[in-house]
Amino acid sequence: MEQEFTRIAFPYTDERIAYVDVPTRYLHQVHDLPKVKPLANVDQAVEDAIAHPIGTKRLGDVVKVGDRVAIIVDDITRPTPAYNILPAVLKELASAHIANDQIVIVMALGSHRYMTDEEIDTKISKEIHDTYRVTQSHFNDPGQLTLVGTSEDGVDIYIDSEVARADVKIGIGSIVPHGAVGWSGGGKIIYPGIAGESTVTRFHYTHGLTEQNLTGIDETVVRSRMERWVEVVGLQFIVNCVLTPSAEVYHVVAGHYIKAHRAGVAKAQKAYIRHYDRQDGILISIPYPHDPDLWQAGKGFYCAESLVKDGGAILVATPCPEGIGLHASYPERIGRDDNVEIIKSILDGTGELPEDPIPLAPGAMMAKIRKRINLHMASPGLSEQLLEKSGIMWHESVRGGLDYLLTKYDNPSISVVLSAEICFKKSKIID
Repeated sequence: MEQEFTRIAFPYTDERIAYVDVPTRYLHQVHDLPKVKPLANVDQAVEDAIAHPIGTKRLGDVVKVGDRVAIIVDDITRPTPAYNILPAVLKELASAHIANDQIVIVMALGSHRYMTDEEIDTKISKEIHDTYRVTQSHFNDPGQLTLVGTSEDGVDIYIDSEVARADVKIGIGSIVPHGAVGWSGGGKIIYPGIAGESTVTRFHYTHGLTEQNLTGIDETVVRSRMERWVEVVGLQFIVNCVLTPSAEVYHVVAGHYIKAHRAGVAKAQKAYIRHYDRQDGILISIPYPHDPDLWQAGKGFYCAESLVKDGGAILVATPCPEGIGLHASYPERIGRDDNVEIIKSILDGTGELPEDPIPLAPGAMMAKIRKRINLHMASPGLSEQLLEKSGIMWHESVRGGLDYLLTKYDNPSISVVLSAEICFKKSKIID
């Protein structure tokens, strides 16, 4: 009898990763984001959120005449429609008599690459880009960083100097599941958004020493530490949105960086959480929309890990047009088993920072996943050579990767995950 296949399409144009044909008899589930209804009028929703902030005064009452204002916006790797949010923020500032030349818009890169002018136009609109002063954060340029204080646990806090000079700091971002802090948004726009390399490194170490995958957990030790550090810098106001699967706005919150954020998380749970009934032997995952490079595409492993049995496999299909990304040592960190020991030695003063310290903690978390399950990638933008030290097996196509895995696992249960933004919770209920 001829074997039947179920074809599952992916949002990629390269035929090698555009779809997968799964033997129907093995297919358990196809997981996609819950369907939520986008807002009919985003501009009005943003204005309403700013007019009714959660946990703080209205933005127009937070600023005073003469204040320098930094509006911190997440970068092109995040789908936040800043072009929808900024007009209402700028209108509110203008009504409070804040002149255009008192405002700087800072693109929060974290440790990502610089954005192109075209990407900035796309993110915030060309009109706003042309009207206001726009800069990008400089995480590894000491000349562009300012020491603003010390955390309660003794870490020197360096941030981008443009932000440090501002009297009022406003954060704009989105709330999605995140493997390090539970949920993105809120104070994360500061750490690692506009923080210096040494500060970001110390922040990430908390994550690197955590055994648990923190994706979708409301309160985490990493977020608690981050929010205490934000107190040192100051973040007077946030505007965060929750998006639909097609990156339309589902909900908007504004106000205090903790209280408004938690209100947003409550809404985000409806947009991102899926339940599963049992684990699978093989999982095929796409990290969409986080797929420009290996650094981002790792989310395809993070989000799907809980669905896979010990000794099972995840096959991530992703284009990665920018290859590994900014951190060349990241693959090696994924493949090493001593990352946690290195972090501990740095913290107790017996070890030294590696040349590029940023990948150490994310590498430690990926290595923990690698030790439990087998990692595979089908990616035209990567290669066997680039992944050689990572312990991740490279495949030229998703079909080739699945064919290989079917020779290694007998009668496997197979599921497919269509977005790295899904947060999975164990339940007897299948969505």
